[in-house]
Amino acid sequence: MDKAYWDSMEDRFGVDVLEIAREECGGHLRAEIAHLGGPRRSAADLGCGPGSLLPLLAEQFAEVIAVDFSQPLLDRAADAHPLPNLRFVRHDLSRGGPVPFAVDAAICVNALLSPSPGAREAMLAAVHAATKPGGAALVVVPAFESVFHVYHSLIRCRRREGKPSGLDPKGADRLLRDEVESFADGVVRLSGVPTKYWMREELAAAMEDAGFAIERVRKIEYPWEEELEEPPAWLQTPNPWDWLVVARRPG
Repeated sequence: MDKAYWDSMEDRFGVDVLEIAREECGGHLRAEIAHLGGPRRSAADLGCGPGSLLPLLAEQFAEVIAVDFSQPLLDRAADAHPLPNLRFVRHDLSRGGPVPFAVDAAICVNALLSPSPGAREAMLAAVHAATKPGGAALVVVPAFESVFHVYHSLIRCRRREGKPSGLDPKGADRLLRDEVESFADGVVRLSGVPTKYWMREELAAAMEDAGFAIERVRKIEYPWEEELEEPPAWLQTPNPWDWLVVARRPG
């Protein structure tokens, strides 16, 4: 993931990168943000993209800093959300800390996507640096386990409904090998772009290695329509999901 990639996403955001605040089932992300907010608290949206989270954050926090290193995306966010308690900062979080601010709640939603382990480690260091001692980080990432759940569900569709629904196991294996660039590191091709997907335990360990204490990890589910063109009505929970972790920087 480099600057050219994110600049090119200006008009495609919400198609190739799921805007989880809009699409999630159950409102869990909103509830977690409300829990962290307060009339005297500050937050940063780290990797804010076009700013889909900013109105929600502006409602829950006294001050919100929107951070990205793609100027087109920052410009789009600023134009869409001219709110008095927002300010916009261009900063490359993949270089790690230090950062020119510190907040009570560092929010990082679908931004830890780089296929480079070094870039991910540096970005988590920046998340830590952006979080005040005693403050919290809320991180949402694509779930690697969910990729396998989707393929398993496609096999269920074929077994239950027959052709042309779903996939047989051999077809699923073939497509999965094409889609997953690295099983060992959880790198999946999203619209052809290598993108990091995370396992639950892997995410918790990475947050701990960055200096955080884990408070809770939960699923953020989204509709089947985000993965399948015409999902059958009987295909219910568990839906595809992302991982959400709330972690505390020791004070």
